[in-house]
Amino acid sequence: MLKNIFLISIIIIFVALASGCTENNTEIKEIAISGHGSQVYTFANDIREALKVSVNEPIEIKRIFATNSNFVLVFDGSDSQDNAYFRVVLINMNKIPTYYAYEGRVLSFEYYYYIGDNWYNDTDGNITRPAFAKPVIWLKGPATGATETSLKLENNIIYLQGTSYKNLTLAGDKLTLLSFGIDNI
Repeated sequence: MLKNIFLISIIIIFVALASGCTENNTEIKEIAISGHGSQVYTFANDIREALKVSVNEPIEIKRIFATNSNFVLVFDGSDSQDNAYFRVVLINMNKIPTYYAYEGRVLSFEYYYYIGDNWYNDTDGNITRPAFAKPVIWLKGPATGATETSLKLENNIIYLQGTSYKNLTLAGDKLTLLSFGIDNI
């Protein structure tokens, strides 16, 4: 009888372990990269979900990050809710310069926004519309022009757009992963 109870206990443990292995619904929101010390990169969303975001030119976007050190970030500042969403996306994208620092490069962002025909730089100074010579990342939110959730490269401008807060953060995570050279796991 004791032998049967022991055998049943072993079977129950085995089944529990096996079912845990096949139904792994745990989100993956962190990655560590070899050569980056103890740095852990934390993402807003499950990385597997972010990797599904549509992108028209992933190889070219990775090349742009690999060959440039300065980027321009642009957004339409006319909607307060989208502005809040953009702030979260930009905070999440701050891991990109950290990644490149570990790779031995300095990478920086310049920030610009516009409201109507008025353009502003990152110090809120009213400026004339700049002619961007550096690669541009143009953010579009649900109220400021996003028509889908995607990354689109057109004429050296990467359009990062999301039709909701979640979708915008997914697109931001996708861009960050691409900048790291990651497009699948």
